[in-house]
Amino acid sequence: MELVALLIPICICVVLPVMVVWLVTRAIIKKNEQKMAVLVKAIENGMEIDPELLVNETESSRNTKMKLIKKLTTGIVCSLIGIALLVCPSLDAFEGVAGLEMLYIIGGVMVAIGIAYMVAFFVGRKYLAPEIEAEERKLNE
Repeated sequence: MELVALLIPICICVVLPVMVVWLVTRAIIKKNEQKMAVLVKAIENGMEIDPELLVNETESSRNTKMKLIKKLTTGIVCSLIGIALLVCPSLDAFEGVAGLEMLYIIGGVMVAIGIAYMVAFFVGRKYLAPEIEAEERKLNE
């Protein structure tokens, strides 16, 4: 029983993140290999290649509006996690547990990070409004 109690946190904290990173990396590599295979085939057939295909998709496909929405989403999620970490230790289930001060500290930091992301969203939305409008006009053309 003690072995299981030891292995579960190790699997959750070590194996799970490693597997997620491996899967994401494998998917990116496979996507790049398929893209390169198509480009090589096009070059072999003498077709003209659009230079935009060689640009990194993550930078070219993300417009300003999506970047701002990502900041807002990150801010909301961080704030909610921080609030949960601040509220949970005050429940009766955590009575007598040592180290609750650390949960309060981490919760406070998460709330602060979330608020910072939300402020960045609102300030960015104000200052980048002309750029967002220009991108929308470009898409509508």
